[in-house]
Amino acid sequence: MTPAPLTLPPAWSGLFAHGYTPAQFAALSTLIDEAYAQGEVFPAREHIFRALELVRPADVKVVILGQDPYPTPGNAHGLSFSVMPPARTPASLKNIFQSLARCVPGWCPPSSGNLEPWARQGVLLLNLILTVRSGEPMSHARLGWQAFTQAVLRFVQMESPYIVFMLWGGKAVASAQPHIDASKHAILIDQHPSPLAQNRLPPEQKFAANHHFAEANRLLTEHARPPIDWRL
Repeated sequence: MTPAPLTLPPAWSGLFAHGYTPAQFAALSTLIDEAYAQGEVFPAREHIFRALELVRPADVKVVILGQDPYPTPGNAHGLSFSVMPPARTPASLKNIFQSLARCVPGWCPPSSGNLEPWARQGVLLLNLILTVRSGEPMSHARLGWQAFTQAVLRFVQMESPYIVFMLWGGKAVASAQPHIDASKHAILIDQHPSPLAQNRLPPEQKFAANHHFAEANRLLTEHARPPIDWRL
């Protein structure tokens, strides 16, 4: 059976006016359909645009940019860094939780790594690449996802009055920073929270030592936007 065509949530269709064309999207969709037909790909096809489904562009207050979905079966569900129960909390997310424990009063480790409560408050949990082959990180890096996600970043800045962008790791910075208007929005930069990035750093430079989540709320409040309740 031929799968239904990939479609964007209606609120996000305006991104086609920001340097990304329907023809590009159609070409990407063809490649994605071929990838799903040839082997195991994550997340489930119906969850590819889950991050966009959960928050409207005008409501975005924070963007947390990941690289690509978890390549482990049962983990990826369309939101960067997030996993659905009963999946175990991945190492990168554990480091994110350590940062939260340091800078957010009253924050306690949650029972699962599902970050949907953040998305429903206006946190766009976006990966640069929205699909991946099972067991092969960055395997879809050349399909054309970056052009799409960069258009998402340009579009959301036009729709939302103020956004805090959290860019973690060199790939996120290189891919996203040139597309962000820092005169209107904020950018917070740090190392990627993965163990590979953390193990070579001294304690004071490790991801858990940053205060991005508290700083994001401070910036949002300064710009008359409600802060995020980071508790899960």
